[in-house]
Amino acid sequence: MLDRSPAQPTPTEAPSPAVPTFESPELDDTLLQANLSALNAADRALADHHLGAPLGEGTWVFAAPMTVEEARLRLLGPDPQPASQRDFMREDLSAYTFLQVGRGVLAWEPWGFADPPRRLLAELSRDGATSAVVTDNIESMTRFGYARDGHVVFDAHEYAFVDSIDEIPAEVRDLARLAWNDLTGPLVETSDYAAVGLAMAEKVTGVRADPAVLDVSGKENWFVVPTPWGGGEDD
Repeated sequence: MLDRSPAQPTPTEAPSPAVPTFESPELDDTLLQANLSALNAADRALADHHLGAPLGEGTWVFAAPMTVEEARLRLLGPDPQPASQRDFMREDLSAYTFLQVGRGVLAWEPWGFADPPRRLLAELSRDGATSAVVTDNIESMTRFGYARDGHVVFDAHEYAFVDSIDEIPAEVRDLARLAWNDLTGPLVETSDYAAVGLAMAEKVTGVRADPAVLDVSGKENWFVVPTPWGGGEDD
């Protein structure tokens, strides 16, 4: 029999709501370009090198003049524990490797959360040496600090966000301006915090962050440190 009942509308799915998208606003780089232009030739060369060759996450420790053996002893003590493959999988441990770079030493750990406490930064610089530390990690926490002859000159776990640029020593202040955020002013473009930190570390120690230290193949000559190192003693 012919069905003469009213036709039923075909159900349709309600259109999915549009997913809002977020695009970072394009920030004004006028001040950044002015700060770059104002650098002296030596500082500009440091900035150009490090801003053009980012090295990724990790903790970078510098010391000069010094040998690897001296730096390892000052940082880790007389009997450092060699790292095993399993140690690299633990959340409470990290490991450092050391590289001779000219008259100085570069030490590196891959996560950026095992930076040495201030007392060891000072210890590394005793007897006329200079030491520095720079961190970069997944949480974008960028420490820069340095010490001379056993005394910390400057150290901030978020150096790019100090209240005043004048808190940063004059010898590295012009470089620091490239990354510093003036929280009382408008949001503007800045340079990469870690790259600027590495430029400042090179300026005070004379040691360049050599990418050769990033070669982790084999995991030989690595030494265990706790994460965090120092148990938060600098908090």
